[in-house]
Amino acid sequence: QKVKDQRAGSLANDLDTSTILASKAVRSGGSTSCEKRQKYSDSYDGYVSTFQLWERKFLGNDNAASDVKTSSLSSSSTRQSRRMEILRGCFCGARNPKVAAALKIVYMDYAALRLAGDLIFKLMSKIA
Repeated sequence: QKVKDQRAGSLANDLDTSTILASKAVRSGGSTSCEKRQKYSDSYDGYVSTFQLWERKFLGNDNAASDVKTSSLSSSSTRQSRRMEILRGCFCGARNPKVAAALKIVYMDYAALRLAGDLIFKLMSKIA
């Protein structure tokens, strides 16, 4: 029983590691760096929250999920279909705490990837 409890505790710690690292990343560096990272962190958190809201809007039930899938497949525009696939990928990423925390660190630290993330969010905003 003790071994099972230790394994369960270890698993819970593993699940929290990415979140802990993301929160530590905000506080690393000088005060100016911390302020910028906090700003980027807040922006990223807003994106994740928005994707979660959109997911409930589009995929809140099985019928809505099939409607989104059907509309993207029946569309004559390949671009629209691709954007719907990207949107579904954003939903999956926002739903997974480890992925969201890892991407948050990357978003805060790398300007080029932050720019790409902002662009993806703007493009997804047009179809959501």
